[in-house]
Amino acid sequence: MAQYLRDVHIANIKITEDVLTQLTEVFASRAQPLLDAADHNLNDDKKPFLTFIIRFDGKGYRLFSLEELLRHFKRATEVERIIITIETPESLRSNRLVGEHLDIRLDKLEEKNCYLSVTSDDSDWVEASYSAVTEVLNKYKTKNGWARSGWSTLTIQLLGVIAGFALSLWAALRIAPKLSIESAFVITFFFALLIFSNAWGYINTIVLNRVHKIFPNIQFYRPDKDRINWLIQGLIVSVATALMLYVFSLVFTFIGDFLRELPK
Repeated sequence: MAQYLRDVHIANIKITEDVLTQLTEVFASRAQPLLDAADHNLNDDKKPFLTFIIRFDGKGYRLFSLEELLRHFKRATEVERIIITIETPESLRSNRLVGEHLDIRLDKLEEKNCYLSVTSDDSDWVEASYSAVTEVLNKYKTKNGWARSGWSTLTIQLLGVIAGFALSLWAALRIAPKLSIESAFVITFFFALLIFSNAWGYINTIVLNRVHKIFPNIQFYRPDKDRINWLIQGLIVSVATALMLYVFSLVFTFIGDFLRELPK
């Protein structure tokens, strides 16, 4: 079993053609010492090979050159996943229990599948490989983490609670005068709040999924295809923010006026 391991979860990275080229150059440079050692010792089991996997538009391909990877990357409608791997026959046969491997996985759809992993019996090779790849990734960090954080989730939840309360008050004020029952306002208010509470669980999930899609953990970016999408998404976010502030103003004004009308 390989004695040394370094791995890390990858978060908030923008991947372009240039980034893929830089990563490939790093992987190739880290494969060279392994190739030299294998040639020196005449051991084919230690010879590394570099492979790429790209999944897009519901299809996946295993490739063996950067040119093929970039060709698919450019023509894809939506890139879902890219994997770059250095592996040896020894590592492949043992399911990575022994031998060297360097692996980076970039998955747009599954955040938990985004990681860098490197193992070997040579600690220097592990550390050098890990540092070289992370140095490239750190140059292309995005700010998307704030939109996927717990604070963002909490904000959306609080907005939903405020909206539900305001809508329930509005519904009670509109409907209660038309009902000939005792405590019509209270009954109508809690009935509307109950309906909203049950619906909000589904609405909240849809909203969070949309936010995560607009601000992905891994952003595969092609200027000719993705720029217009991100401009539209940016416009939507700007408009949504403005509307949110406007709605907040109306809600608090409405609640304030309502509370002032309550009997002292």
